[in-house]
Amino acid sequence: MQRRGLSSPFTVQLCVALVVLAALAASCTGTSSGDVAQKQVKKTTASTTSTLPPDCAEVLPPSAQAGQMIMAMVTSPQIATEVLTAGTAGGFGLKGKQSKDVAKEVAAATAQAPVAAFVASDEEGGTVQRLSSALGVLPSAESLAKGTPQEAATLLEDYATRMRELGFNMIFGPVADVGGGSGLGTRTFGKDPATVTTFTDAIIKAELAGGLIPVVKHWPGIGGGTADPHVMLGKVAPLEALKAKDLLPFESAIASGVPAIMVAHVQIPGLTAPGEPASLSRAAITTELREQQGFEGLIITDELGMKAVASFAAQPKAAELALAAGADIALLSTADSVPQVHAQITDAITSGRLEKQQVVASVRRILATKGITGSCPDLAANLSSIGVASTTSTTTGTTNSSSANATKTTSTAVTSAGN
Repeated sequence: MQRRGLSSPFTVQLCVALVVLAALAASCTGTSSGDVAQKQVKKTTASTTSTLPPDCAEVLPPSAQAGQMIMAMVTSPQIATEVLTAGTAGGFGLKGKQSKDVAKEVAAATAQAPVAAFVASDEEGGTVQRLSSALGVLPSAESLAKGTPQEAATLLEDYATRMRELGFNMIFGPVADVGGGSGLGTRTFGKDPATVTTFTDAIIKAELAGGLIPVVKHWPGIGGGTADPHVMLGKVAPLEALKAKDLLPFESAIASGVPAIMVAHVQIPGLTAPGEPASLSRAAITTELREQQGFEGLIITDELGMKAVASFAAQPKAAELALAAGADIALLSTADSVPQVHAQITDAITSGRLEKQQVVASVRRILATKGITGSCPDLAANLSSIGVASTTSTTTGTTNSSSANATKTTSTAVTSAGN
């Protein structure tokens, strides 16, 4: 089965389409395979015009569409192998300390994915760094803020380049929150929105230059929040107050063309419903982030297994609510959750609970970021059996990999939770 899109083992020329290089976009050809295609996602209605053939996002079966809208956090790449190979997840993120052999593990995990996978990691520096064994220690945001934005950018571009060489194509960061509340501590660049904005913008550009897709977080800004989302659902300031402070770094990132944003599990008084996290709120994601702030890139939820969401809905239902709210990718806390969530999302698509046009738009953004554009009849045919394959684990040889995940998760608690 031929895989299309971004993939670390391939040697096809890297095609980087950034806002600052938009004039070169027309020269990027050949999207059947290759390395990361960094693309600022653009609004388009051409594919829905009756005179044009349907694009890839439209012709994929619902099960394949659902798979592309799911990512899972895992404690080692091997744990993601099964769901990537089955096509029930479109990527994974790493949490917990990784080994020096992570490059080989990533290559093995992604080798049989029918569509090239997003391979991400929490690499903020300080207490949230997974690849220190392979890449060396990265300073925290608080430490970086003691220097200059250019110094931070130089360091992060080199780090991103080396991550890319290990097989990663996405990084969960930088942190654009203003202040260290909500359990953030040293993970932020400070309490001054101008300082945070300057460092965030510099690092986004550096990580793009290094070949990664930065996912700026945690929109709408939780630095002044009342609780750590890992522990419970808290609140931030009302929207108008956020616009005067916490949203400023995100607005600048959007204006600069950041390709992806992670949405937090936090209530926004006056915008989200009582007890409803922003990550599951259509008013927050679609009305505010998409329509009012004009963000056209990927929207990814924070981990849906956090207690801030668990008190509201279990992961399968939470994933459906997040996608219905306008998120493109539901980020799960474990790979064990993928089969049930995939079944839920596939059913939501086929039954119409998730609106078809919105699903197609999300999948189109995802595929475009992976470098897949135009029609894909062969790929669509190959993906017709997604969700039908056996759930036997490729790493343990059993029908349930929860014991492997549990073993890995034990060591994760030693490090900062991240995301």
